[in-house]
Amino acid sequence: MRQYCPRLNRHWRTLLWASVGLSSGGVLPVAGLDPSRAITQYVHEAYQNEDGLPQNGVLAIAQTPDGYLWLGTQEGLVRFDGVRFRVFDTDDTTALRSNVVPALCVDAQGTLWIGTVGGGLTQFKDGRFVSYTTKDGLASDTVYCLGADARGTLWIGTTGGGLNRFDGKRFSAFTTKDGLGSDQVRCLRAGHDGTLWIGTTRGLTRLSDDRLTSYTTKDGLSNDDVIALWEDADGTLWIGTRGGGLNTLKNGKFHRFSAKDSIPTGIVSAILRDRQGNLWVGTHLGGLVRLIHDSADTFGTKDGLTSDLVMAVFEDREENLWIGTGTGGLNILKDGKATTWTTREGLTHAMVWTVSKDDRDNLWVGTGGGGIVRMSGPKMTPVSEGAALGGRFVTSVHEDRRGALWIGTYGAGLSRLADGHLTTFTSRDGLSNDSILCIGEDGSGALCVGTYGGGLDVFSGGKLTTHSGGQPLIGQSITALCLDRRGALWVGTSGRGLWRIEQGSTRGYSVRDGLSSDTVTSVFEDRNGVLWIGTVGGGLNCFVNGRFLAFRKKDGLYSDGIANVVEDDHDRLWLGSNKGIFSVRKKDFSDFAAGRISTITSAAYGRQDGMRSAECNSGKACMTRDGRLWFPTIRGVVMIDPSRIGKSPPPLVRIEQIEAGGRPLGLGTHDVPAGANRLDIEYTAVTVGSAARVKFRYRLDGFDRDWIDAGSRRVAYYTNVPPGSYRFEVIASDDEGDWGVRGASWELRLRPFVYQTTWFRMAFIIAVILVGVLLHRLRLRALKARERSLAMRVEEALTRSRVLRGLLPICASCKSIRDDKGYWNRLELYIRDHSQAEFTHGICPDCIRKLYPGFQTGTGHERELDGVR
Repeated sequence: MRQYCPRLNRHWRTLLWASVGLSSGGVLPVAGLDPSRAITQYVHEAYQNEDGLPQNGVLAIAQTPDGYLWLGTQEGLVRFDGVRFRVFDTDDTTALRSNVVPALCVDAQGTLWIGTVGGGLTQFKDGRFVSYTTKDGLASDTVYCLGADARGTLWIGTTGGGLNRFDGKRFSAFTTKDGLGSDQVRCLRAGHDGTLWIGTTRGLTRLSDDRLTSYTTKDGLSNDDVIALWEDADGTLWIGTRGGGLNTLKNGKFHRFSAKDSIPTGIVSAILRDRQGNLWVGTHLGGLVRLIHDSADTFGTKDGLTSDLVMAVFEDREENLWIGTGTGGLNILKDGKATTWTTREGLTHAMVWTVSKDDRDNLWVGTGGGGIVRMSGPKMTPVSEGAALGGRFVTSVHEDRRGALWIGTYGAGLSRLADGHLTTFTSRDGLSNDSILCIGEDGSGALCVGTYGGGLDVFSGGKLTTHSGGQPLIGQSITALCLDRRGALWVGTSGRGLWRIEQGSTRGYSVRDGLSSDTVTSVFEDRNGVLWIGTVGGGLNCFVNGRFLAFRKKDGLYSDGIANVVEDDHDRLWLGSNKGIFSVRKKDFSDFAAGRISTITSAAYGRQDGMRSAECNSGKACMTRDGRLWFPTIRGVVMIDPSRIGKSPPPLVRIEQIEAGGRPLGLGTHDVPAGANRLDIEYTAVTVGSAARVKFRYRLDGFDRDWIDAGSRRVAYYTNVPPGSYRFEVIASDDEGDWGVRGASWELRLRPFVYQTTWFRMAFIIAVILVGVLLHRLRLRALKARERSLAMRVEEALTRSRVLRGLLPICASCKSIRDDKGYWNRLELYIRDHSQAEFTHGICPDCIRKLYPGFQTGTGHERELDGVR
């Protein structure tokens, strides 16, 4: 449900524009809303709650030096970067005491001041909100209007508390007791002489040197309820009233505008004069009114404004006009790079097939159902109705060398307009087909007519015949004609390529000769004598030194379907296509052909630049003497003035939010906690007028090898980034594709776990080394112990060997040996235990003779006793 709030006023901007916009630094001058254009010719866009607004009542508008647009609504404070809305309300911002925000102001230091209904005053500075209420000395907690002067004083208009002044430390008040007309203050405006003008419910009050002077209906004011103020450079004060319309105060005299002045006489709620001199007047239920000199134009719901209840009007640093409405959200009017004329601006039909100029620089516009219209300056004059012309579908217009105007139609033949008389020629008069696609002249000055399916005709001697050089083209559709500086006639066809007719000879060129497509839509010779050929599906060709060079979309051309070609005074080619109008520097073509650059740069223009439709028709386009270019489209004739296409202020790149592991970090935080395996970095480029064209590149220096093209995406994602120090950088391109825009950066240090730290790694390495040393020492000790054991065993063995070689106690009778322990052992056992010798038993010859006298040695009997044990 929509809340009702009496007079929710627009904010008051400081007298010095620099405190709001230009103080952001280095803003280049750009063309604002051209007063010569109809309001309907401006680019109009609207944003409502489905686009991100919390509700459709926009009560106040301001812009901070960082480029953000701030909106006061009945559901909170809103920040807008041109793409995304960020809402601050009482739920997430404790310092905001009320969601109803009728007043906003930016002071000379760039601080945003927020006036609320019932919640007092709030300051936003350096990312922090601070609130001030009656407890801090404010006279009332309902703030309806705000203003900041060049001395740094903040002025606060309240309900019930009069005018308050805040010097940064304390509040003071001016009320009816001091001479204020009413304690219900509606609006504020600073004068050039230091005067402060105050609108109240009981008249207008002037504050000068702390003295108050009031003016009411008794002094000539139309109504005492003053709700909007603006002062011009010459001191004229514009006054909007509730119920009394618009007033001015100049040299002490009031003037009231009435209905005869085409100014709404009811409620005037907002006033602003932009930097181009347009005076904008917002009304309740009357829409938006523009005053230029003595004329007034209205822009309302019938023209596209989302609501006729205008609450606030604001001009941003890019000179766009923002309109806050009570029920229709936020609207913007921009001076597009293209200006379109349709039936709303006086054309007889929106479909335009051709635009040609005559020797007097008049434009002749052929429409698809409304005949032909002559444009002379801002004036449009229909030349003839279809009955006299022979047909209302005009496809081509050409002025011959004698000043006669030839008009080609679709299905109704060829007409000639000369000396005010119109003559029509059809197939009955020799025309090969009554549908005409193009008209031109050959080297002899004869009129050439390209027909649909009938070939090339010539008008000579009062008769229409087939052109002598057009015999190979009989039965073909002729789509384009161009007479070059050498007198050769170039003929484009649909499906049969390009043809040259010169001195009676005719030669054809097709894809076999290097032409990129056999369907030619336009042929144009530039001032250097280079021939340019637009095709369907084959991009743009140029014919140089007898050969064709083709440029396509893959090479950087905006579209491969070229409808028309024209050249400006700045060495650029302008091309119409089904996707819009685009331009390319001719130097880009030559540099690309020579291999000096790898891609062609196209600057494209479409609906967001002022075209009602991006689709161009394939009729003729032209340039008038003032350098302006004219194109036929399916929704009107489009004009582009290359001299007025200046650079917009560069987008202000900002990093808005950082999340590590799903948890938000403050923008001043540089340490990222350990374990944050995902980084989400949100960024933006604040350019509220042309945000849709901004593209981004970013990189995490120390992690990424090169820049990452993000397109229009405004968030960077990183996972599994190792601990360390990094620098995140983001840059943006402007609406012309220039990347030389100052970006934003964020230094960060991703903290490691304990086991990921350097000291831990060093300690681990040292521990490994120590353990290795310990193990080595233990092994050495073990080896040495083994060595000692082996040495002892060797020593013991050697010792035992020395005993065997020494004196051994042996029994003289049984031959037993006494060991070291005193035990007697048989001789063989002792020797076995103390050496490596083993024993076998036999009998020697002496014992045989002694014991066995019957045996004879040498007879072999002794062998029988060997081995006896």
